[in-house]
Amino acid sequence: MKILTSPRTGSLGAETYYQSPFGVCARRRTVPRDRPSERKAAARSYFGISSREWGLKLSEAQRERWNAAALHVPSRPWMGQYSHLSGQQFCVQINSTLRGLGLAPVEEPPAPVVFGPNPVTGLEIVNDAEDEVRLRLNVGATHEDIMVFGQPPCSAGRMKPRRVYYLGLLGPSQNGQSDITDLYTARFGRPAPGQKVFIAVAQTRNGWKGQSRVHNAIVPPPPMLKSQQAAETARVKKSKPAAAPISTAARKTVPSPSFRAMYKGSTSEARQGYTENKHETPLSLLCTPVVHGLIGALGWLGRLGRVWARA
Repeated sequence: MKILTSPRTGSLGAETYYQSPFGVCARRRTVPRDRPSERKAAARSYFGISSREWGLKLSEAQRERWNAAALHVPSRPWMGQYSHLSGQQFCVQINSTLRGLGLAPVEEPPAPVVFGPNPVTGLEIVNDAEDEVRLRLNVGATHEDIMVFGQPPCSAGRMKPRRVYYLGLLGPSQNGQSDITDLYTARFGRPAPGQKVFIAVAQTRNGWKGQSRVHNAIVPPPPMLKSQQAAETARVKKSKPAAAPISTAARKTVPSPSFRAMYKGSTSEARQGYTENKHETPLSLLCTPVVHGLIGALGWLGRLGRVWARA
């Protein structure tokens, strides 16, 4: 539920606050009772083992060195604020990442790593008639391992990913491209034409992770076979009517007949009589034919009287 309050996050009493794309939201605090998948259970075990080793495996001198190194490691910015990690948090972060990659954990803090530009520049999806859908990443020269994350296929209208899952390390590239189809389909299956695929990549070295970069592409429709193309071409030709040839005689422009203007004059008496008798019969009035017939008769008697006077 969205609420109007100051920015906040975390749990307070029976409510948990979190940031959403629409503002601050609150929900009732509950204990999760989900059954984790095999991958999620493994990630939780990596985190738990690394956390327990802080007090059971490391010596006091080693813990002091982890504390000193953590002063230069900022936390992930959240709501415009960040702080430095503790020694235990830094140790758990490094060793959990190493265990997730299948590498051995370390007891001493590793030296800081400065990553260069991410060598992955884009995602291409090809839908071939033989190999079906293939996902390929455009990769340049790499100097460290590349972690690949992804989310299930979604609508083409989505503009950013919601939650990505670790798929594995990027394999070797060939001709500037690395095929990640097997990594993606093993987790989410093969995407359908018209769906959008989000892939996030991050550089990693000695347990350090670089800034992730997200790429996306839409699965194109499958290509038409040659037999289908021939049938489609024949259908279009059959439905299109043949144009009739235009004869040379029809192309000639036939001049329109012109008529001479004819003067139709009249006498002044005729024009005066026409003006006097020019009345429109209002059909909507009662007894209109009788009244206008009487008016016409009076006008005719007046004209007859003027003719007699002239005679």
